[in-house]
Amino acid sequence: MLTVEEAKNLLLNQVSKSEPVQIDISDSLGCVLAEDIFSPINQPEFDNSSMDGYALASAEDLEVRKFEVMGEIKAGGSANFNLRPGQAVRIFTGAAIPNGADSIVIQEKVEAKEGYIYLTEPCKKGAFIRTAGSMMEKGELALKKGFVLNPASIGFLASMGIFKVKIYKNPEVSILTTGDEIVKPGMDLKSGQIYESNSFSLSASLKQMGIVPKHVLTATDQKEDLRNQITKGLDGPDILILTGGISVGKYDLVYETLKEFGVETIFYKVAQKPGKPFFAGRLDDKFIFALPGNPAAVLVCFYEYVYSVIKTIQGFEKAELPKAYKKLLKTLKSNEDRAQFMRAKVTEAGVMPLEGQDSFMLYSFAMANALIYLPKGTDVIEQNELVEVHVLPF
Repeated sequence: MLTVEEAKNLLLNQVSKSEPVQIDISDSLGCVLAEDIFSPINQPEFDNSSMDGYALASAEDLEVRKFEVMGEIKAGGSANFNLRPGQAVRIFTGAAIPNGADSIVIQEKVEAKEGYIYLTEPCKKGAFIRTAGSMMEKGELALKKGFVLNPASIGFLASMGIFKVKIYKNPEVSILTTGDEIVKPGMDLKSGQIYESNSFSLSASLKQMGIVPKHVLTATDQKEDLRNQITKGLDGPDILILTGGISVGKYDLVYETLKEFGVETIFYKVAQKPGKPFFAGRLDDKFIFALPGNPAAVLVCFYEYVYSVIKTIQGFEKAELPKAYKKLLKTLKSNEDRAQFMRAKVTEAGVMPLEGQDSFMLYSFAMANALIYLPKGTDVIEQNELVEVHVLPF
């Protein structure tokens, strides 16, 4: 049976970035740039005032204290003045600097009287003037290919007049939950039934990655229904995620049904806990993941494998969950035959494994912000030893 490391290598070696697409910047939050962005303009484009005050001519002459006010310039207004020594114009933040002006005196540092201003203290040349290109010159590299767009960078693009960018396209994803025992929340439970939660956890995880599922489907443990729902799930999307029915029981029909569709196996079963009965495959250019049905196992497999595939397609250079090494706050004993992913809480003091590690227990996942990773062959890790932690994105 494959180790975790072997399974991840097999999987990620088959994944590549998506083809770049051009989108509006208003839709680009969290996306990865697929091109270098060069500024098409100087920033700022013209010399302008950083304060409300007065634009002065020959302010460097410290003997000059009196200036004749020739007019006013507001932001966006005309700067059609040619100031001579001893002249000034009223100016406001963002307004263009008129010809002849070499500094700004803020309004708190002058006395205005009968068309003149009088400086109450000396003004330095160049004071409060934002010079053209001082932030960025035309043609200068503004954002590199591979940059992850955040709110400030989107505003930065807009400030350059850029309204469309090339990014790596999000994959389309379908979710298919299986099992006769599952019913949707809001319905009455009959004997032997449970509420279906996997599609809700997976949909929320995908939305956190900027992806709204294309299809959210449910199949019973009947072969014909399963085939029909798989057909729907494969119609369009790049990735199909199934949950349940992937083990070796009488009603576990997912593996053999996927083989009938011609899905090529990347791996089936991984030496890990939870999530041993886990399938990854390809059908042409589509990825198919069949995860166990237990809710905690579903999320472990999603974040340790599917998450990395999606992030790679989205263009992220670092696709896997962030890793850290934290001091263990409680002695752990592991199953040496399989790697183990344990739900845990990272604090300033270290990392604490949580109670409730069974694969059906979702409460501990709700309280966790990390997974402790214990590789296959690990026996006992003592309190205060360092342990590998995979930081969850919530």
